Amino acid sequence: MPTSPFAEHTARLARELATALVSEADDTRLAASAADIAARILAAAEAPHTVEIDAPSPGAAHIPFDITPASSPRNPLAPPMDIVWDGERSTCILTLPLQYQGPPGRVHGGIIALLLDHTLGNAANAGERPRSFTRYLNVLYEAATPIGEEIVVTGWAARQEGRKQFMEGTITVNGEVSVRAEGLWITPRENMTLVTSDGAEQR
Repeated sequence: MPTSPFAEHTARLARELATALVSEADDTRLAASAADIAARILAAAEAPHTVEIDAPSPGAAHIPFDITPASSPRNPLAPPMDIVWDGERSTCILTLPLQYQGPPGRVHGGIIALLLDHTLGNAANAGERPRSFTRYLNVLYEAATPIGEEIVVTGWAARQEGRKQFMEGTITVNGEVSVRAEGLWITPRENMTLVTSDGAEQR
């Protein structure tokens, strides 16, 4: 499902509302924020095909028609993640707002796992690799990952054995590792299509 400017604009406003709901304790100020957001949604809905947005999100390249809660620009649950593959590693730089908090001031551990699964999955599926899926993901929380500060999520392939890709990754804050992960991604047998030097496909 492609993402239109109107869909991404509406999702951004929904995220803005989510932030207000968890950060504003005063109902009067919350109501004012909600009314402002609702007015902007209604204004866009009057002419959805004319909506323009600044810096549209490219989404994650390894998810066709992305509607995931990690990277989809049209899913208000998603941060969303903008993952970049440089030929060796997949990297995402982002700052998470308050709705992703677990313990006070820290990103929820489940959200941490989501970020790593998605970034390692991007690395596992980058380039000409056949489609693969998570078999397991182990996450080691070494330090707090803060809410409201820039974090860097990185994933790469440590080694490959046939259909198995052993992946590793980290989350860093100000250059210090707060989380490490390792996992296994497997390509289903039916997805193992190889291309020979003459361009022919073999299974």
